[in-house]
Amino acid sequence: MKRISAIVCSVMMLCVSVFSASAVNYGFDADAVSDAVYLENLNNGAIVFEKNADQRQYPASTTKIMTFIITAENVADRDNTKVTIKQEVIDGLDPESTVMGLSQHVGEQVSVKDLLYGLMLPSGNDAALVLADYVGGGISGFAEKMNAKAAELGCTNTHFANPHGLFDSEHYTTARDMALIAKHAMTIPGFMEICNTVYYTPEGFETLHNTNYMLDQEEEGGAYYYPYTRGIKTGYLDEAGKCLVTSADKDGNKYLCVCLGADFSYEENVNYAMKDTAKLYEWAYENLGDQTIYSPSDALASVNVKYVKDGKTLSAVPEKAVSAFLPNNYDKNRLQVDVKCAEQAEAPVKKGDVLGTLSVKYEDLDLGVTNLVAAEDVERTVSPLEAFVTENTGLVIILAAALVAMIALIIILIAVHSARKRRRARRHSRAGGRRYRD
Repeated sequence: MKRISAIVCSVMMLCVSVFSASAVNYGFDADAVSDAVYLENLNNGAIVFEKNADQRQYPASTTKIMTFIITAENVADRDNTKVTIKQEVIDGLDPESTVMGLSQHVGEQVSVKDLLYGLMLPSGNDAALVLADYVGGGISGFAEKMNAKAAELGCTNTHFANPHGLFDSEHYTTARDMALIAKHAMTIPGFMEICNTVYYTPEGFETLHNTNYMLDQEEEGGAYYYPYTRGIKTGYLDEAGKCLVTSADKDGNKYLCVCLGADFSYEENVNYAMKDTAKLYEWAYENLGDQTIYSPSDALASVNVKYVKDGKTLSAVPEKAVSAFLPNNYDKNRLQVDVKCAEQAEAPVKKGDVLGTLSVKYEDLDLGVTNLVAAEDVERTVSPLEAFVTENTGLVIILAAALVAMIALIIILIAVHSARKRRRARRHSRAGGRRYRD
């Protein structure tokens, strides 16, 4: 069949990818106590809530996510690589530090794997210093690796001064940058297994307990427990407030949440970073999802079809379902739909033949472009000549009359010419006869 004269694009509709939260209002209207918040759906990259996501914050022990990354990417065999615990490294600890207990193992060798458990579960600053010494030759060398990695990951407002996150005015990040760091860490084999573990006992050590109470139904009477939580890391400093980076997975629907700078007092003793995180997850799972905006059976345009008896209109439908990650009660009046479709097609048409394109936006969120295709087969039942005659009856009559007139004129001209020729022949004959009689 003759190709349809329409603008055709083969880009298929995807939920996508990295849209900023400002592009669409997902509708979270509760108060978030944390100073800086970032919530992303990991299935499609939709940033569904943010608050001061680019504001500099002290990350406290969420720093250890990057410490894990640098260690894991520089130690190939974490199970069998042993590190000797040095007294001079342990002496560098702040006396109020959270630890895994390495001061009782000076001179002994501990596996990198166990050091990483000690780093992530009880938030061991002793483990952070030992790993920094082993991998980076000390704090400054290790911090250089951390900052180089942050830049590589696209962090634009992050600077690390140490491997543990204790206060330093030049040690800062943002909720958005921390999300980039956490997403990379989640791709490293073993990371999620470690940071999602509640209890772990290294050989020769007391049992380590994860400080992320969202994982533990028994801790604090289950006040912070959220069953879909997966990891990742807590943090606290007076200067930083309560900090928390977690992920959640409910039936394969995954989120990443970063909460930094939640106020905390020992008198009140409420971890608002954990409260904010649970509130955000509950809201997201209850109110957001993949919405089918148009299905492959939705007729979005009608196309006239030539070369079919008694006329025929053909429905143009989306090639595939058009869907987007939106609130469950999204306002359909905010959809902006642009249909570009041929006005006419020529039979035969096959189901699935491209007839045009459909582009859709919701508020300022560009949902992309998909093809509009024929909903059914249409066979040719009229020849092009028949169609021409049917569609142009008046013109055909005029042409036929003109042809008849032209033929009649030709006949008349031929008759006139023949008559003149006969008269000339007779005159010539008479003139010849007279000459011979003389």
